[in-house]
This record gives sequence, C-alpha cells and structure tokens, in this order.
Amino acid sequence: MTKRIIPWIVVVAILVASFASPGGASAWSNCASYITVQWGDTLSGIALYCGTTVDAIRAANPGLGWWLYAGQALYIPTGYTPPPAPPPSYGSYTVQWGDTLGKIAKRIGVRLSDLLAVNPQIQNPSLIYAGQAINLPAGAPPPYKPPPTHPNYPPPTDGYSSLKIAYKPGMFIRTEPNGKIIASAMNKTTWKYRQNSVFVDKKWRVWVEVRISPPIKGCSVGWLLVKDNLGAYFTEPQIN
Repeated sequence: MTKRIIPWIVVVAILVASFASPGGASAWSNCASYITVQWGDTLSGIALYCGTTVDAIRAANPGLGWWLYAGQALYIPTGYTPPPAPPPSYGSYTVQWGDTLGKIAKRIGVRLSDLLAVNPQIQNPSLIYAGQAINLPAGAPPPYKPPPTHPNYPPPTDGYSSLKIAYKPGMFIRTEPNGKIIASAMNKTTWKYRQNSVFVDKKWRVWVEVRISPPIKGCSVGWLLVKDNLGAYFTEPQIN
C-alpha cells in the first residue's frame, strides 16, 4: 500500500511546485496581462516566473518606482523586450563624500532622470559611495583644459569685467585652477576677470582667469576660485 501512495505524493508535489512562484507570485500561473503584487514579491522574481525581464516590466509600466508594494497592479508584457540602449555619456565624475545623485544633477544643471539614463549600472539611486565613477550626460561641464598659450602672455584689453573679493580671509591667485599660488587677493579688493574664462573643475569648483597688474613672478594673469563645490561664493558679483 505504501509503495502505491508514494508515486502519487510525488506527482502532487510536482504539480504544486509548478504553480509556485518566488516571493508570492504563485497565484499567477502563466502570468496574466495584469497581476497584483503580493507581499514579498520582487521585480526579478516576477520577471523570472513570467518569462520576461525586469527592464521589459519597467518599460511596460511607466513611472514604476524602485520598490514594489503589496496590492500594486503591474502590466506584464508578452515576449522579451530588450532594454533600450542608454544615451551616450559626456564624461565621468568620481563621487565625493556627501554626494547624492540629486545634488550632482542639480550642480551640473541636468535632470536626475538624465543622469540615471547614462548610468544603468546604478540599481538604487539612493545608494552611491565615495570613489564611485559615474557617467555624465550631455550638458555636463567638461574637464578643465589649460589655456593654449603660456600663462605669462599679455592679457587682452577687452572682454574683462570687474569683481570684488567678498571673503574676509582673502583668496589666492594661482597659476591654474588648483595650481601653485602666485599672489594673494585681499578682501574687498577689486580685480579684472576675463568673462569667457569661467569653467568648472573636476571637483565642481568654479574658477575665472584674472588680470595681475603689475605682473607678479613674471605672470600677468592667474586663476581665482569664485565658488566652491558646496555652493559658497567668494566674490561680488557672484559668478556661476
């Protein structure tokens, strides 16, 4: 009698397993067009059970967040939909301590969605770490390129505007952004800066080229930090 019962138990176990799914999606045999998320479901588990991909489910459900919740309705696409190719990136940036994707996007003047689009490797936009390299979308500031001429060249007579140092300890004039110090700029002193020289370095600090008159150490121009990576300005008017 026992020998007859065992095969039936095995058959029943196989049938039960065939209707089971990871994380609670067992109620959806063959996956209907729409399913209701059960407690414990994950996108990867649903995609595996329904024979599709996470990217296909996300593409079929615009506005789908990064987390599922019980009772949420999902449309399950039929067939495999390859994920769209990410847009071309414009460069890279190394995440600094205290950075968030939202802060980086705001700092470089792009939408968070554009930043995420060129970084498909980031699964959780709330989880990035210092030292991580991320791609930058079109419109992000390019890396610094030194001027093609020697720093001692005579400054032009036009294209310059005035600024005043607005930082009590004063600032330094350098040979290039973050380069060697060649002069000091005292608080409330006025300097001439070249209008089309504004640029952002790799640490997202803003610099301008200023005129040094009379020349110091053979240099008639130098570079002044006008805004740091935390958003603090050091001149009037504020230069962004």
